[in-house]
Amino acid sequence: MPFGVPDFVTDGVDAVCCDWWTEGCGLDGCFGMTADCLEVINPAMEMVGNAIWIFGSPLAFPLIFCFPSDPHTHESSGYDISMLQAPLRRPFVCCFSAVCLPCGQWYVRRRVLDNDMSKYKLWQGYHDGPHCCARQCPQSGFIVIEAGTYGEEQCPDAFLCAEILVLGGPFSLCCAFDVSRRYQREERGLNLDPTEARQQKCIGFFSGIMSKCFQLGACMYCCSCCVGICANDSEGAQECAGEGGRAARACCRIAHIIWRGIIWTRVIGMGCMTTQMIHEADVDWDGNGKKGQHPPQGARMERGNDTDDEPEGIEFDQMKMPWSKALDDRPQSSAPDNTRIGGERVASGEEGWWSVMVGG
Repeated sequence: MPFGVPDFVTDGVDAVCCDWWTEGCGLDGCFGMTADCLEVINPAMEMVGNAIWIFGSPLAFPLIFCFPSDPHTHESSGYDISMLQAPLRRPFVCCFSAVCLPCGQWYVRRRVLDNDMSKYKLWQGYHDGPHCCARQCPQSGFIVIEAGTYGEEQCPDAFLCAEILVLGGPFSLCCAFDVSRRYQREERGLNLDPTEARQQKCIGFFSGIMSKCFQLGACMYCCSCCVGICANDSEGAQECAGEGGRAARACCRIAHIIWRGIIWTRVIGMGCMTTQMIHEADVDWDGNGKKGQHPPQGARMERGNDTDDEPEGIEFDQMKMPWSKALDDRPQSSAPDNTRIGGERVASGEEGWWSVMVGG
C-alpha cells in the first residue's frame, strides 16, 4: 500500500466497501491510463525542479530586473540615494540589516521617528481597525486595534520589540518594515523607488505561480491517497496513486523553491531599503524640503544674502551691473555727462552703459 497507510485503515475499507469498490469500480483500465500519463509528465516536472533549484537562493534577486518599474518613478523617487546605491554607500549597515532583521527594523523605526519615541504608536496607526473574527462580527470587539491606547508612551521600546517579533505573527518583521517605510514616505513626500517597484511586481508574479503549484500538489495528494486507500485491490488504481503522489511531490518541490526565492528576494530588498531609509533619516529635513539640497541648474541664481522669501529665479531685465547703482544715483541732467569706467567713456543713465555693453 502507498503512503504507508496503517493496516486498520485498509481493514476498515475491506470491511465496509464491497469487492466491486475495492477492485476499482471497473475503472482499473482508466486508472492505468492515468498512471501512464503521469509517468510521462513526472520526469519533466522533476526536471523543472532540478533546473530552478538555484533560484531558491540569493541568486533569485536579479530576477526583479526582468520586470519594469512604474512609469512615474525616476532614479531615486525623492530619496537622497537610490535603493541600489545604498549598499555601496553603507555596506556595513546593509549587511547588518539583512543578517539581523529584527535589530535592523528596531533601529530604522527609531531613525524614521527622529529618535523621538514619543511619536511611537503601535504600527503607527496604519493597522487600526477590526481584524480576523472582528471583521465578520464587529460587535464582538475581538482583535480591534486602536494604536495609542495601550500605554505605548510608557515603554515604547518594549512595544516596538513586541511589534517586530510577535504581534504580527510570522509576518511581524515584514509588517514592521512596511510601517516604517510607509511612515517615512508619507512624512517626506517620497515615492516608490524603481527597484522597489520591480521587486513588488516580481514577488507578486512568482507568488501566484507558487500558490497554484501548492494547490495543485495538495489536490493530487488528496486524490492519490483516496484512490490508493479505496481501491486497494486494483492494480491500476495503486499504480495511479503512486504516480499521482510522485507528481504531487514534484509540484510541491517547485512551489517550495519559488517560496525560498521569494524569501531571499524580500530579505535582500529589506536590507537595501532599510539602509536607504537610514541614510534618508540622516539628511536634514525642515518639513518642507531637504536642507542643503541644491536646486536644479538654472532654476535659481545664488547670491550671498539669499533668503527663503526670495523668488526662485531672476528675470534678465531685472539684472543689474556692478556700476548700475552708482549711475542710477547720479543726478540727471539734460546735458550729456560723460565719465570713464574701466577706461571706457560711458554716458550717464541706463542707455549709456547699455550701449557700451552691446557694443553701441
